[in-house]
Amino acid sequence: MQDAKIMLRVESVSVRYGNVRALEPMSFSAAEHSLTLILGPNGAGKTSLLRALAGAVSAGAGHVILDDTDITALPAHRRVKRGIALVPEGRGRLPSLSVRDNLILGWYSAPAERRGDIDGEFSRMFDLFPVLRERLDQDCSTLSGGEMQMLAIARGLLAKPRVLLLDEPSLGLAPLATAKVYAALGALSAGGLAMIIVEQKAVPQSNPHETTIVLHNGRVRFQEDRRPTADELAMLYLGRKAAA
Repeated sequence: MQDAKIMLRVESVSVRYGNVRALEPMSFSAAEHSLTLILGPNGAGKTSLLRALAGAVSAGAGHVILDDTDITALPAHRRVKRGIALVPEGRGRLPSLSVRDNLILGWYSAPAERRGDIDGEFSRMFDLFPVLRERLDQDCSTLSGGEMQMLAIARGLLAKPRVLLLDEPSLGLAPLATAKVYAALGALSAGGLAMIIVEQKAVPQSNPHETTIVLHNGRVRFQEDRRPTADELAMLYLGRKAAA
């Protein structure tokens, strides 16, 4: 993307769990306004990649460079302060707390120097996800799947990230809820946020500044500035063309 600032560089990052290598070395960069879509079947290494970028697991090798600063050795909470936030698989909501309490925790996780007025920050989230305003005092465990996903994304955004990592945001959602979530993500990308999104299948929202990476058995099988076709995905996932 011409003239866009590179927010995150991933340089030969790999992940091991004991003697098992979950992710072979891989490299890519994410610029402001961009979408990096990571596709692959279960066990491909997608979640391991996001966890390594967020600091939830240690990279077995390589470097994570955020805004020209090497953060490879930083723990997860310090990476959040530097500007990288993870919305984990399974929504990551905190049960028994209200929607308001979840949002407050997100607001407190932002660096003090970038933390805006709480009412103003909440208002910004309600512009993206109006239903959260209606659910503010509701126990978050009573939300629908789509509402939980919106809450998880809003909490991540309140940390004021420059790079947002999302692990299967469409998991378990109805098509309408998925469309609403991705419409909001599209607006965020237009505002300058760099996003790295993990999914098992292609997503409805496209981005003019987009890279797609397909992982299989921990290895990069496809990495281009376009979406693979259905036949290409079937070959990458299954070794055969998609059914007619």
